[in-house]
Amino acid sequence: MAYDGGSGPSKPPPPPRYVMLTEEYGSSSLATVPPGARRNMPRHRITDGGGLRGCLCWCCCFLLLLVAAVAATSAYLLYACRPKAPSYSVSDMSVARFDVSSSDLTVYAKLVASVRAENPNDMVGIGYGAGSRAAVSYRGTTLCSGRLPAFYQGHRNTTVVRVAMEGRHGFGPGLQGALEESEEAGNVPLDVYVSAPVTLRLGDVDLREVTVKVHCALVVDCLSPKKKPAIKSAEYRVNVEF
Repeated sequence: MAYDGGSGPSKPPPPPRYVMLTEEYGSSSLATVPPGARRNMPRHRITDGGGLRGCLCWCCCFLLLLVAAVAATSAYLLYACRPKAPSYSVSDMSVARFDVSSSDLTVYAKLVASVRAENPNDMVGIGYGAGSRAAVSYRGTTLCSGRLPAFYQGHRNTTVVRVAMEGRHGFGPGLQGALEESEEAGNVPLDVYVSAPVTLRLGDVDLREVTVKVHCALVVDCLSPKKKPAIKSAEYRVNVEF
């Protein structure tokens, strides 16, 4: 038994926290080295988001510059070209056939209208595509319908298009009597509707296609194939649908 300065027996040292058997010192040797699983501490990889944020910032700046360039170009073209709306009118109308049947209350009409289109622009051409429609009605009842030909109208150009319209529709006895009274008075009101897809062309570039709709309220003196009708008055309304 060992003594420590006469203060009493000494206490044995506490057992090691970790125990490991090693081949170098034998199976009875003890080592106070923590197990290997505790040696390798987990490491967290830190990703750097600065590069991604910089890339997004450059993309946003590029898109803003692109939008600004397109807006500036459009504004310049509008200022330089100064586009003006085309004008339309019905310059002439002829009646090839107009028969009212009292037996089945129908009317068969074949009319030809001359539509005058004027393009006042110096740098903008107008292309009229397929898919147009023209119709003539009397007091809300369609008499005949047809299509405009597809054509291109250059700068400062005036083009007269002949539109043939034909059809058979129901025509009640009340409308037949009203038409006879209108012809006797020499004032037959007609509504001419024209709808056409239109593309504006600047140089060799076709711009956006729009739909032009024209409503012409005509008053003619008669609707007889034996006499050429005279246009007594006309009012026009033009609407553009984007």
